[in-house]
Amino acid sequence: MNIFDIAKETGFSIATVSRAINNSGYVSEKTRAKIMKVIEENNYSVNAFARGMATSSMSQVGIVSTDSRDIYQAESIYYLQNELKAKGYTSLLTCSGIDLKDKQQAISLLLSRNVDAIFLIGSQFIEPKARDNEYLKDAAKKVPVFLMNGALKDPNIYSIRCDDEAGSASVTRLVLENGAKNPLMIMRRRTYSSAKKMQGFEKACKEAGIDPTDRILQNGHLDGMLEGLTDLLDNREYDALVCADDALAASAIKYCLHQNLRIPEDVQITGYNNSSLSHIAIKDITSYDNRIEYLCSTAVSLMNQVFDRQEVPADSVYTGKIIERESTRKKEEKPKIKTSRAEMDEDEYLF
Repeated sequence: MNIFDIAKETGFSIATVSRAINNSGYVSEKTRAKIMKVIEENNYSVNAFARGMATSSMSQVGIVSTDSRDIYQAESIYYLQNELKAKGYTSLLTCSGIDLKDKQQAISLLLSRNVDAIFLIGSQFIEPKARDNEYLKDAAKKVPVFLMNGALKDPNIYSIRCDDEAGSASVTRLVLENGAKNPLMIMRRRTYSSAKKMQGFEKACKEAGIDPTDRILQNGHLDGMLEGLTDLLDNREYDALVCADDALAASAIKYCLHQNLRIPEDVQITGYNNSSLSHIAIKDITSYDNRIEYLCSTAVSLMNQVFDRQEVPADSVYTGKIIERESTRKKEEKPKIKTSRAEMDEDEYLF
């Protein structure tokens, strides 16, 4: 049993149960007695309570990342833990890797520590085969599960995600509107998020009358990415590389410079996530800002609403925006037409 179960059995909110446990804030003696009775009857983890009182935290939640080296996940962890701490929660972080068995073990580990909710960072937790997602549904029978940038429909699972299809379509339209005729999308492995980005790229290409067939290349590993891009792109003449993340975009810039290609004159390059890589690469990268900080704060806000038994959406979708930098061309400005003798005289004076 965890704090969520206690709240359910007693009929009180998570916040009320926490106040009773931590002796913080007003709780009537009758309410406190009812809560403590349920705790004693169900042998709730005393160690978890002691830890909560020692740190003045309301409760403890679990966070799962597949790879904390990934800059998107690293930034998500940073913002999520800061948001949780500000709201009085402690967190347990585990890095699972991408294998299904390891992800299942990570979830089991957190549940064994009596966490009151689980946050999953990234869309890698959604498996292609429906039966392989049963471990998430089983976890949601015990605690609320929050999918950050993924989607899965089931009771007590809440999805918070950026509209990656719209985001990818918008950056693809940008390079096409700025003169690209032969775009290519580069992604790593196939995930829920990358599939949405691929759909956005294909949509924008079709709108421009470009056949998207054979315009998506996959390079699965960060190590040796430059060599991988060389193998993928040699002897192909692309004038725009739409990358599924900023690390790919930074590698694409390095590749193009090694090939003596000018950026953005010969090749336009876009990234995704608007991470720190987008403005420390050799060329500042035009990137889609999917608002990681907003994603994290929204996820924690939804958790509090669930704990307080409020009705919350099962799938929350928001949009980001393009941050234009050096790696894409600017739209050509139309020359100003002189409309008066005064303007003509002024130009002659200036030059």
